[in-house]
Amino acid sequence: MVFEKVKKSIIDIMGIPEDEILVKSHLYDDLDADSLDLSQIILELENSYKIEIENEDISDFETVEDIVKHVESKLS
Repeated sequence: MVFEKVKKSIIDIMGIPEDEILVKSHLYDDLDADSLDLSQIILELENSYKIEIENEDISDFETVEDIVKHVESKLS
């Protein structure tokens, strides 16, 4: 469920086709994200889930899975 929300955020913000976004997709190498894209994705997730993600955590995000696991940990 968190993966679906992360994927929707990536689609909305970056315009990437849904079938190109996998859990193991690398944000920078596979999806060609930049720091602004990532900031917008994180902001959308923070607003959706009413959580706060620290800036130092964001720098550790390399794959879609990293974001999903971090959000899930905040929700539990």
